[in-house]
Amino acid sequence: MSTLWWMSLIGSGCVSPVAMHKAVLEYDWTVNRIETELLLLNVARTRYHEPIHFTAVSNIAATFDFRVNTGLTGLLAGSPGADSLSLTLGSSAAENPTVTIIPIQGEEFTKRLLTPITEKTILSLGQQGIDLAILFRLVSEGIILEANDGQRRFLLNQPHRRAEYREFRQRVMHLSWLHSERKLFIDPLQFTDGGQRKTGRIVVTNYDPNTLSNSKREALNRKAERFNEHHILVDIRPDHSGGDFPMFGQIKLRSFKAILGFVGRGIDEEMEVDVDPDPRTGFVAVNPARTLTIQESHTQPEEAIISAQKRGLWYYIDQESAAGELFDRWNHEAFDLLYQLYHFTVTDISQTPTLPIAISK
Repeated sequence: MSTLWWMSLIGSGCVSPVAMHKAVLEYDWTVNRIETELLLLNVARTRYHEPIHFTAVSNIAATFDFRVNTGLTGLLAGSPGADSLSLTLGSSAAENPTVTIIPIQGEEFTKRLLTPITEKTILSLGQQGIDLAILFRLVSEGIILEANDGQRRFLLNQPHRRAEYREFRQRVMHLSWLHSERKLFIDPLQFTDGGQRKTGRIVVTNYDPNTLSNSKREALNRKAERFNEHHILVDIRPDHSGGDFPMFGQIKLRSFKAILGFVGRGIDEEMEVDVDPDPRTGFVAVNPARTLTIQESHTQPEEAIISAQKRGLWYYIDQESAAGELFDRWNHEAFDLLYQLYHFTVTDISQTPTLPIAISK
């Protein structure tokens, strides 16, 4: 009997890890799919000027039930040596998941979705090597440019303001080109004040800010502090790389809701257009008209990366398009950036006062 016990234990050991391994991967895939489809669905909602709404999966509790059955069956015959025994082994595994979801609303909704992103988010994403053309086109409301005499003008990142939009695109394209040439710096200012070392605001420059004197770094930081953390200072100087297209001012950052609205309106209502680089900008390998291309169709796409349905139409992102590999890569990176931006807005939803909803299998 000890042999049977060990065999049954080995059998159950084979079932439980496999079942748990598969379940964990399936839950991870499911949560990721829920989040990406919700993103796409909310883009479609903004396309129709409908309120956006997100639901977060806050907890998945799965109880696994592993069972092992063993037994002996025998036949006793009258003649010697005719007795026979047969061993039966059986095992089974069952899971009973409970998924807890929380609607994002009230103060939490405002904090996560309506507040503009911060310069620290730009620093974090910029250090990941994301194409700055994708990043700034997606997250920027526009650029506030300042002349030497203190006069300001605002370049709105909206296609209906055609001249402003065109210049905005050219300027962020220039920043992206400098970044690809490793001639752009995105760093917080470091300086000393009263003998103490301080970390100031984040700046985008075509020179190393540490080459400036301490007093000049302090002065630059004071200029950056004229605007709140939902702006990031840009200082492209004439005497450095790319300086023949100089700029000084602030990039004004959008909220996540505004980012979704920009993409949603771009499907049909306010489509982006082609803009050529400024002649002073170097070679640009890819420059699509749309920051993020969401396709709209009456039929369900067969080979889409992700899709969602709204008002009888399908909204999706192509796996491959006629535009070519570089454009497809841009579009996939843009959607991945949208996904990352959503998670940058995530706070501790476990403390939200919203009543959670538990769904059991």
